[in-house]
Amino acid sequence: MERNIRRNNNKFFKVALLNNLSGRTIMRTDAISQSTNKGRHVTSYMELIVLENGGILIDNPGMREVGIVDTAFGLETTFDIIFRISKKCKFKDCTHTRETGCSVLEAIEKGEINKNSYENYLKIEKGKTHFESSVVERRKKDKDFGKMVKNIKKDISKNKY
Repeated sequence: MERNIRRNNNKFFKVALLNNLSGRTIMRTDAISQSTNKGRHVTSYMELIVLENGGILIDNPGMREVGIVDTAFGLETTFDIIFRISKKCKFKDCTHTRETGCSVLEAIEKGEINKNSYENYLKIEKGKTHFESSVVERRKKDKDFGKMVKNIKKDISKNKY
């Protein structure tokens, strides 16, 4: 029950945040069901909201995960300086995280690459790797993780008594 309350509070928080950021009431909320103690979906369509400051919010009702598809060109464009400097790396398969002779890491040290930009690049690169894995691979990883959690819970309960 506590988990459902937290989930409903998060849903309410998302709507309140969206309304506050936009400066107007864009989305409405509905009461939490007394019988199930769960929130009710009141929107059934995706909506893109352009904020006055130029930001963009996208509401995807019912969507739990948003992925990056075909990032090769977009990453090269967004992080062009990193891609340009990475051509000078000692190793062709350099991950730009800890390798000796990495020109990207050297450029960060010299202040030629903004550290925040580099960290964003790493986050997107990590997400890209996850979403490029097949659905079957991700389901297997999720299932294996679930089994591990179940076994840990079982071990904890055995050791309590």
